[in-house]
Amino acid sequence: MEGTTIANRYLVEALIGEGGMALVYRGVDQTLERPVAIKVLREELAGQEEVVSRFRREAHAAAKLAHGNIVAVYDTGVDNGRYYIVMEYLPEASLKQIIDEYAPLPLRKVLEFATQAAEALDYAHRAGIVHRDVKPQNILFSDQGQVKLSDFGIAAASGSGGLTADGKVLGSAHYISPEQAQGASAGPMSDIYSLGVVLYEALTGRLPFDGQSAADIAAMHLRETPPSPRSVNPNLSPEAEFVINKAMARDPQRRYRSAAELLVDLRKLASGAELDQTGVLTPAVMPEATIALPQAPVGPTPAEEPGPYARPDLTPPPQPARPVQEPQESPTQSVLAGVGIGLLILLVIVAVFALMRAAFYPGGGTPNTLEVPNITGLTEQEARAEIESRGLAVGRVDQEHDENQPEGKVTDQYPTPGQMVKSGTKVDLVVNLGKEVVSVIDVVGETVSRAEPEELTHETVEAGVIFAQDAKPGTQVEKGFAIAVSVSIGPEDEQEPVEEPVEEPDDETGEPGDDSGDTPAVTGEVLDPVVEVVEDESFSPDDPASRKFVVTVVAMGDTPDQTIQVKWQQQDGGWLVEDLGGAVQPGESKTATLVAQGTVTIEVSHSVGGESRVVYSTTEPVPTAEPGDTEG
Repeated sequence: MEGTTIANRYLVEALIGEGGMALVYRGVDQTLERPVAIKVLREELAGQEEVVSRFRREAHAAAKLAHGNIVAVYDTGVDNGRYYIVMEYLPEASLKQIIDEYAPLPLRKVLEFATQAAEALDYAHRAGIVHRDVKPQNILFSDQGQVKLSDFGIAAASGSGGLTADGKVLGSAHYISPEQAQGASAGPMSDIYSLGVVLYEALTGRLPFDGQSAADIAAMHLRETPPSPRSVNPNLSPEAEFVINKAMARDPQRRYRSAAELLVDLRKLASGAELDQTGVLTPAVMPEATIALPQAPVGPTPAEEPGPYARPDLTPPPQPARPVQEPQESPTQSVLAGVGIGLLILLVIVAVFALMRAAFYPGGGTPNTLEVPNITGLTEQEARAEIESRGLAVGRVDQEHDENQPEGKVTDQYPTPGQMVKSGTKVDLVVNLGKEVVSVIDVVGETVSRAEPEELTHETVEAGVIFAQDAKPGTQVEKGFAIAVSVSIGPEDEQEPVEEPVEEPDDETGEPGDDSGDTPAVTGEVLDPVVEVVEDESFSPDDPASRKFVVTVVAMGDTPDQTIQVKWQQQDGGWLVEDLGGAVQPGESKTATLVAQGTVTIEVSHSVGGESRVVYSTTEPVPTAEPGDTEG
């Protein structure tokens, strides 16, 4: 592909990397004159629907994430059957290359990249995206040394499973979490485990598990405990080993509960602050109140001779007795002494009780860790009440349309039910709005319809034009609702009998002629497609001049194998073209997502039987989508 141009804009220069699904090239964005990385789906996989869907999901997942420690996605599309993603270009070596050459790395350097990677994961997890393939190959660096987490190729919404439909494990075997290896749902703590493996490798110079096959390695993650990091690198501190072991705990409930919690310990480790190592790995050590009381010296019994590690006998040697005149104690002094001893004992009991209460209930009577309740199936009001009654807080409340789930009920939550979290932790929820409702548009006077038209004569409306529709404009209906329309065939007195075409016999054979070598004949009624163009206002790119548009085209009429092409031109660039997946059938809807700069011209061309014409063209501002109206 070197030397070719994609989408009339991106010049491909050289191959810089490849994976099982795609090839990555260094290139140049000729419009903005900047270097880019271009990921192209392997040609042999372009015909596999599942692979194409996963490749596009990478672009959509990454495009939703605008963070300084995540590789920016600039553009995506298909050009001449080649699916591509245009990304930020990072010329520096990956963390894997650095580990292979220099490991074990200094703790200070490891904490620098680990902190930034954890910040990227924390941001992605809060956006509902789980990376699911964290490994040093996907930890890249800018020329200023900033960490960039890349390759959301198998990223998915929180809670997606760890297996493909054919049972293949998603994720690299050396870094995969035990729950992914087992085929269970992958969540944010799966990414934490994988980052823990990266820390292990960077600080010891070796992987925790290795084997003959990916299946063998995945089984080790599921069943075995890796060698202690300090047994591999004796220079490692106990605190660093604690962080690695907690991140890599086989049981997700014993790991860091979020990337934000991991960040706290990484920053403490970097600053030399003391870690709270009681957590979930080891039982909490209760503070003890010690009172020094005089004891009679006890010497070793015959069966208990002092060994080399026995406490030395610090009892002073006996002194010769000398007569001492003991003062006579009055009854009043005896009473006061008894009261003083009683008060001292009472103060000790109060102090011990206070220490125990602080250990069990830090923060004035609220338990340090709480179990997240299951709030799915509750209304938003019920869920809020349940969360707050448990000593937790309500976080972000998202809304979605899902006709397969109960309307008005919570369908998802994060953290997931059963997790142990700190008091006051925010719980995010998703509330279902049911079927999506849209407004009916006014199609009277147009030459197309959203349904099979009823053809009727009309005295004043010319043939082919809609003169009535059964749903009034502005009426709220469910998305996908069919609108019945009436199309004029002209005045009644202008109707003429339709003569059947007569095929002329072939000069030589006397049989009807064969036009198979010519342009295919058009069968059925030819209608223009319905075109809707909406600007996505929620789009937040790195470049503030970039704009995102969603073009939806619905094929109409009853002629099969229609061709629809979307072209767009930004203010200072050439035309860019995207064919919407080859032949389009009547009633079929296609969507194209465009990212461009400044004032944008958008054209939609429609082709049937070899004849093509522009059916939509605009440089005017298009309607703006409310958040949630379009899919990126």
